Amino acid sequence: MKTTTLFIFIPILIIIAFFLLGWTTNLSNPIKIGQKAPSFELYNQDGELISLDGYSGKKLVIYFFPRTFTPG
Repeated sequence: MKTTTLFIFIPILIIIAFFLLGWTTNLSNPIKIGQKAPSFELYNQDGELISLDGYSGKKLVIYFFPRTFTPG
């Protein structure tokens, strides 16, 4: 009986901690409209590392789209 309670209680605590940490991280320094984007690097759909600094002085649209059958 106690192990069943632990198997339910521990994942719930992990999920709550995950959401609380995510909220505090995102709210600590939000980007405002018109503000320059911070420098970052991401992999594109072809596995190439793309840097925001490589597009300095050019117009750029950043569009995030989750891959098929992936969370997010």
